[in-house]
Amino acid sequence: MGCENTLSLSVIKRSIEECLRILYRTDGFLLRRNNNRGVCERCLVFRFACYLQNQFNDHFVDCDFNSSFSGYLNRGDVTENERSGKPIENKNGSVTRRFVDIIIHKRDCSPQNNLVCFEIKKWNTNNKKERNKDYNNLRRLTSDYGYSCGFHIVFGKSLAHTRWTIFEKGRVVESNVLVFQNETK
Repeated sequence: MGCENTLSLSVIKRSIEECLRILYRTDGFLLRRNNNRGVCERCLVFRFACYLQNQFNDHFVDCDFNSSFSGYLNRGDVTENERSGKPIENKNGSVTRRFVDIIIHKRDCSPQNNLVCFEIKKWNTNNKKERNKDYNNLRRLTSDYGYSCGFHIVFGKSLAHTRWTIFEKGRVVESNVLVFQNETK
């Protein structure tokens, strides 16, 4: 199930681009705090999620959502198998329960209502080991858990240096692209 079954990938990308513009315009000073190292990733993820909620107002935008389940809803309550974190198989075959930075979804048990998932890093915390773990999470969430698409976003020191990698159906469809590369100043 790709983005075309809910919102098109191009519509989702435009909404995310708008949220990035707002983040840098409104909260860009947060990236210059702490001797230009920026505030912690969690702070930036929260601010970005706030802007996402305004763009995706018929879904919930959640951070560290710890109510994954495989059961059914009964008048709004989960009736079975509520668990903490989504089990994701690692490259070595072991399984770890994981939370991604942001999810856009409906709070029910239907995988069709899982829209977008995000892993986010800052330019100065984007190391290969963490990136590989994030990519594996996004591959699994877009193939095994019904998320239409997944975004690995690296916040740049400036908006012009912000990059993303996009996943659909467990595969990379855009890799390490400068989000605003085609915009004129």
